[in-house]
Amino acid sequence: MDFSAVSGIFDKILKFLPTSPFITFINKMQDLPYLGYLNYFLPISQIIAIGEAWLVAIGLFYAYQIVLRWIKAIE
Repeated sequence: MDFSAVSGIFDKILKFLPTSPFITFINKMQDLPYLGYLNYFLPISQIIAIGEAWLVAIGLFYAYQIVLRWIKAIE
């Protein structure tokens, strides 16, 4: 199996989706002069990354659950 072909297909699919609103928020935060000092005590960029991953995981769980209910695999 050629992974570059699969990657190309996923890239084409993702181009149709809108961009994440979190990206503009994160890009604006990079210009703050005191962000480095704040990140020393509270790693904000890592908190945002973990939050995004958590939201994706929860969304996939609910989507998977809906599909399973639709095909009547679970109640």
